[in-house]
Amino acid sequence: MKDILVKTVMIPLSNYVTIEADKTLYDVFQILENNKASGSHAHRDAIVVDNNGNFMGKVTMLDIFRTIEPNYKKLFKNYEGGTLTKDSVLNAVRDFQLWLEPMQTVCERGAGIKVSEIMHVPEDYEYLQENDSLEKALHEYVMGLHQPLIVKNGDTVTGVLRFGDLFEIVRGQMLSCQLPK
Repeated sequence: MKDILVKTVMIPLSNYVTIEADKTLYDVFQILENNKASGSHAHRDAIVVDNNGNFMGKVTMLDIFRTIEPNYKKLFKNYEGGTLTKDSVLNAVRDFQLWLEPMQTVCERGAGIKVSEIMHVPEDYEYLQENDSLEKALHEYVMGLHQPLIVKNGDTVTGVLRFGDLFEIVRGQMLSCQLPK
């Protein structure tokens, strides 16, 4: 894994779904649907860009779910870490009344939410460089960084490294190993 570089696995920014920050959450769903219909590799996240196409942040599935169910804000405010048991998860759904609204209400709310309000702006430590090893990338994922990881060449964002793509490399290498009989 040390000899495989991030740039050989990443999806170039030019091949990734992008959306401008002033668009809405509903627009995100539309652009993801259009990308899927085009036969391209399905993306479930979008890169947020400004009017000049410069990287600003990302909108992930997790960002979307936390936005369309606003009671998660209350839940995370009260959550101090630790282990989540099945009972604590079920209690949270009940106590915070998660996912009780009709889908129509969720849709209407989502139509008015701007991408800029929900996007995740990565911290400096959340970026990878093109010449970083996949070993480093895997470590970043396992340690819990907000996925997908954004890749840079110097200060310029050049691509996206998804967890699933990294897994496929590991899977392929594991299957190609010569095992003793």
